[in-house]
Amino acid sequence: MSELKDRVGEILLNERVAKDIYKMVIAFEDLPQKIKGGQFAHVKLNDKSHLLRRPFCICNYDREKNTITICYAVVGEGTKVLSTYKTGEKIKVILPLGNGFVPDKSAKKIVLLGGGMGSAVLPAIPTSNPEYEYYTYLGFANKDKVVLEEDMAKVSKQIIVATDDGSYGKKGFVTNILAEDMEKIKPDVVFCCGPEVMYKALKKALQGFDVPIIVSLEARMGCGIGACLVCNCKVMRKGVEQYARVCVDGPVFSLDEVVL
Repeated sequence: MSELKDRVGEILLNERVAKDIYKMVIAFEDLPQKIKGGQFAHVKLNDKSHLLRRPFCICNYDREKNTITICYAVVGEGTKVLSTYKTGEKIKVILPLGNGFVPDKSAKKIVLLGGGMGSAVLPAIPTSNPEYEYYTYLGFANKDKVVLEEDMAKVSKQIIVATDDGSYGKKGFVTNILAEDMEKIKPDVVFCCGPEVMYKALKKALQGFDVPIIVSLEARMGCGIGACLVCNCKVMRKGVEQYARVCVDGPVFSLDEVVL
């Protein structure tokens, strides 16, 4: 826990990359040594009207430049304020929080599956674990929402982008498109981040394949360190339904244990 402290970062970039979606790059003097794909940063806004921090996944990081990248959608007052921050402004961030995606050492092929803004979790996984072969599937509602295609193409042996309405890439639900390719790819594990409805569809689509599915959950958070219990989610362990804290017990869980 020695690295778990408030760090002051300088904003190097904060630009709109798609409709209502922004990319922010933050530099630190002392970036933590251990960051895993799937972990998140807790960002404090620079005004007294927004007391609670905002949790954002660490989209990616650069060890040489001491930077992290976060991608966020403007969905409320807090993210609207964040989108106005300029280059050179300083913000306080606690990172990295939560657990991350950790591939089994025996694995070779990994499917990375992103739904909407859940795709922002994926780039840091190959950065943390460059030795694996990645097959990336990204699903969005329409062309206006497509993000991170170029980033993921650089680290993937294959990348497929799908939109619900067919306005970009393949038409259809990305979970079904992945299911059609599973026999050909034969992945050792599927790492996924997206909305809950996507997890339900994924569970159904991959029912016939004996492949572990690991997912990242999203939840409203207060403290981000397990004290406030705001982010509780239901899990089934050893046949008993219980609550787990997304911020410290997650956000990464096996899909088999998540109660949807």
